[in-house]
Amino acid sequence: MILRSELKQNAKNQLKNNWGLAIGIIIVCTLISCIPNLLVEINDESLAIAIIIPIITLVITGPLTIGQCKFFTNLANRSNPKFSDLWYGFNNILRAIGVTLLVGIIVSIGTILLIIPGIILSFMYSQVYYIMAENPEMSIIDCLKESSRIMKGHKMDLFVLELSFLGWVILMGITFGIAGLYVLPYYSATLTNFYLEIKN
Repeated sequence: MILRSELKQNAKNQLKNNWGLAIGIIIVCTLISCIPNLLVEINDESLAIAIIIPIITLVITGPLTIGQCKFFTNLANRSNPKFSDLWYGFNNILRAIGVTLLVGIIVSIGTILLIIPGIILSFMYSQVYYIMAENPEMSIIDCLKESSRIMKGHKMDLFVLELSFLGWVILMGITFGIAGLYVLPYYSATLTNFYLEIKN
């Protein structure tokens, strides 16, 4: 049985003395992820921009997500987490792009057919980035299979865990995102502990 309180307490313990580093990771990820939106604001009527933005988003999203998972996994394992972990996903950028594209297609198809299957698929493959971060030699398909395997019987656990952060999300909205400096590292560390719990 997965205890949400235990996952959250572990996250808090791991973040002690590492808050500055974790906040820095979140801030840099957020700023880089905003680049496509900035391009839209510069010229929202350009056809070239409309074509380039999805490509840029795809190129940066996968590697950054893997890098963030690498950092928080090292944090949870007490394995010398460092800021450079954020760039880990760019070591094999084609693999990172490939898994992002494939998962996006699968979830989109499920959502188009019926919304519920799309949600189920998103939870089913929610652990692929953690798996890739820990297993750089594993193929994209094997990462998808492994995520599906370890999420069997745990989709509702993850749903409830994420739902438990609803109050924090509301607080972020009220504070215009400032509370995110605390909430997002805490949330990311908690999800990482969830992954480490179910993978065994």
